[in-house]
Amino acid sequence: MKKTCTILAIVIISMPPCIKADSADYSLKAVSELPEIKELSNPFTFIDGSLVRDKEDWQRRRKELKSLFEAYEYGPLPPKPEKMTISRGDIMVDEEAAATIQNFELKLENGDRKIIMHMRLTLPRNMTGLVPIVIKSVFGRFDNAAREVRVNRFLSPFIKRGYAVGEFSMQELAVDRKGQARTAGVYQLFPDKIDCGGLMAWAWGFHRVIDVIETVDKIDPKKVVVTGHSRYGKAALVAGAFDERIALTVPSHSGCAGAAPYRFIYGKSEQLHNIVGFAPQWFRPDFKKFVDNVEHLPVDQHLLLALVAPRALLCNEGTKDSWTNPQGSQLTHLATKKVYDFLEAGDQISIRYRPVGHVPNNEDLLDFADYLFFKKPLPGGFGKLPYPREKNGFTWDIPK
Repeated sequence: MKKTCTILAIVIISMPPCIKADSADYSLKAVSELPEIKELSNPFTFIDGSLVRDKEDWQRRRKELKSLFEAYEYGPLPPKPEKMTISRGDIMVDEEAAATIQNFELKLENGDRKIIMHMRLTLPRNMTGLVPIVIKSVFGRFDNAAREVRVNRFLSPFIKRGYAVGEFSMQELAVDRKGQARTAGVYQLFPDKIDCGGLMAWAWGFHRVIDVIETVDKIDPKKVVVTGHSRYGKAALVAGAFDERIALTVPSHSGCAGAAPYRFIYGKSEQLHNIVGFAPQWFRPDFKKFVDNVEHLPVDQHLLLALVAPRALLCNEGTKDSWTNPQGSQLTHLATKKVYDFLEAGDQISIRYRPVGHVPNNEDLLDFADYLFFKKPLPGGFGKLPYPREKNGFTWDIPK
């Protein structure tokens, strides 16, 4: 390990105010007042019953869907902080991994309130031109004072393929414990203005990392990938749905509240009542009212996936990972692909099944990213569907 000493760099970014363009004011209706929807609902139908006819209509429908997810499931996306101060640590070199590692400390301020967020940037050495970046969340914290850091073995595939990796500490934004989630992070920064759950708070963290990498001259800001596995995959999917700077969104085995639907449960897969009992802190406080009333939920996860369109989307699934409802994810994939085809972006979406349990596969992410960014051939296996089609899944089709 070789350390390259640098002068501590501090960058101050004044954030523009966050205004939700054309966001409708959706009041929360009682469950009994919401219509019963047994199939996956039609993404091409506005709330007022009118139809999406063209790409311009889809942009308006997309804003409507975002508001629905904020109002009923994840809570509102917190605004950008008024100011962000970036402190960069020393650049450290891992000769064996052919990479540089740098820790960052972000002071995020809103009025007289502030929080500290940490992230780490790992870059491949000896690369020419701008490199793509994969952003992921972790449980730990990255200390600016660290002196001996090596590339984690899980990051090596990214570095070897020429991708940078940005990691941030999710626990600093919302504590992942029942009853404690709102004791830190975004809830301290915006105490009177947000009612989001932890998944939306962590998605907000992905967006702040993008703010930082836009100041790094070695990163290609048009080749940003967000990913995560399990609960981290749920947060990455929400991040991709709510930030159009993200070029590729890759949730891995994200299951219930991720890529899998609430309405169609196969085998002994996790259901809505399981997840709100296990982790109520991930959602709006009143999301639990849809327990035993899932057919009254005005959204389902195919609509969250559709919010990524027409930007690239890859879902990684395991056929032996039964708790995450992999067969249900096939159904949401098929419904979402209708939106991609409508937007003439059918080549930007895929799903990859492997005969595995609850384990990630970063090689699939890299293969799809190489296909997307560098026009490399896509290996076999992508888009192959292992389950029979669900005849009751949805009856609608692309508008004609």
